[in-house]
Amino acid sequence: MNNFFMAFPPLMFIFIFIIIIIGTVKNGRRKKVVLKEEIVNKYKSIAYDLINNNPEFDKARSNYKIQSLFAYLFLGLSLASMFVFVQLNVLFGILGFILCMVIFIVIISKRNDKAIFNNVLPKVLNRFNSDIIYDHYKKMDKSIYREARYESFDRYSSDDYITGKVHNCPYEMAEVHTERRHTDSKGRTHYSTIFHGMFAKITLSKSFDGYLSIVNNKIKLFNRDQYITIDNEAFEKIYDVFTDDKIKAMRLLTPDVTTKMIDIYNDTGLYFEIKIYGNNLYLRVYTSAMFSFAFSNVEKESKDIANSIAKLDSIYKITENIINEIEGFDV
Repeated sequence: MNNFFMAFPPLMFIFIFIIIIIGTVKNGRRKKVVLKEEIVNKYKSIAYDLINNNPEFDKARSNYKIQSLFAYLFLGLSLASMFVFVQLNVLFGILGFILCMVIFIVIISKRNDKAIFNNVLPKVLNRFNSDIIYDHYKKMDKSIYREARYESFDRYSSDDYITGKVHNCPYEMAEVHTERRHTDSKGRTHYSTIFHGMFAKITLSKSFDGYLSIVNNKIKLFNRDQYITIDNEAFEKIYDVFTDDKIKAMRLLTPDVTTKMIDIYNDTGLYFEIKIYGNNLYLRVYTSAMFSFAFSNVEKESKDIANSIAKLDSIYKITENIINEIEGFDV
């Protein structure tokens, strides 16, 4: 019994520390923006039809539950080692506890990635848009992100790579996370998020013949002499516009385009930052994790998928509006 009381404090410390790590990994990197329920419900029936009685999805869900069962079995074994084995040998009990907890973490962290992102999600996105090619594990090269000249960053990560066409213009899109490094007075380093969401590069069929920047009005990236005002009060409250060609910018930012951006912001809380250099259009949207799912039941799963499709559809709508206006330019 004395062995148990000797081992209990360090084991409980390890146990709590590991649980905190699990929560940080699962809820930090894949944190998502959840849209209003009335917006998600517009797409929920589509998502429900895609996954209900879907053999591949049913198989993935079954595998997920089996993996979860094994994971929590090892969690139980780790607790058992803490209460039983340490009474025989403290070192043996600690090692058994750590081994079972490591196995638990590995299973929990890997249990649904391949099933969702390799098999199910590509087919779901193809049903939404047949031109989409999706690869969860592929990254957007950071050199492409730098082309847009949004901000400098110290750490960059990316996944959920998508290619396709919108209004016959080829694009590549991915989830991107940029961070800035900070060092405190004691020399300790930590990172803060600059941007986390979807970033896209679209190759236009016509050139803007200059540059245009539409950014959140809290961000000042250009000289004030390049700033222009837009005849839309609601738009001006959220966005700032900078350009070297005021006439073309005003022709591009028609009431249809600016109203659509405001409507999407009011409906979803998503705002866009757009850059155009010549025939390259860069767009980023503050979605946080774009595709974030958890197996539970068809109702919850279809809601998660509908949330992602709604965000993706908003990106498509804005892009199509802008391309339509540029195609009307006389080149």
